[in-house]
Amino acid sequence: MCCSTAAKSAVIVCCAAIATTACSFQATSTQPSTAPPTSRVDSLIVSIEDVRRIANYEELAAHFQTDLREPPEADTNVPGPCRVVGSSDRTFGTDWSEFRSAGYHGVTDDLRPGGPVMVETVSQAIALYPDPSTARGVFHRLESSLAECAGLHDPYFDFILDRPDASTVRIGAAGWSHVYRLKSSVFICRWRVGY
Repeated sequence: MCCSTAAKSAVIVCCAAIATTACSFQATSTQPSTAPPTSRVDSLIVSIEDVRRIANYEELAAHFQTDLREPPEADTNVPGPCRVVGSSDRTFGTDWSEFRSAGYHGVTDDLRPGGPVMVETVSQAIALYPDPSTARGVFHRLESSLAECAGLHDPYFDFILDRPDASTVRIGAAGWSHVYRLKSSVFICRWRVGY
């Protein structure tokens, strides 16, 4: 069973809120840990269980091709400024100290009986930079490139660019959206397709 459009659209907002809260979380422990240390970006990834709960969509499954420790290379066939769209090496640059991405997808034919099958995807990528200044520089380059890409009016990159606040950039069109968020030295990208 597929949830309502409003509930599905709330997935990205909720995921971003969880990650933003997690960015300021400080664990305190008086006992030494015997578990292997996890990276800070690992602790910011919203789990598949949480995304299923938020989306009210139990059919979401891990998309293992998106579980990466470094951003993939940008598609060189894409116009230069548009290579930042998504979560490529052009999105995050090379100065990050930690990186992680994860994605979840599901398939539904709940649109109408006998109708088309819809692939639904929620993905996230998080990069930690050595300092806030470096992260800010990457974020501002991303924003400039996105504005330049939108200005090309390329039919494959026809999106609306929105800046709801100084630390958030959103792009989107019918059926997909990306949210880029900066908090101190952490740069988060979350996107959804098909909801």
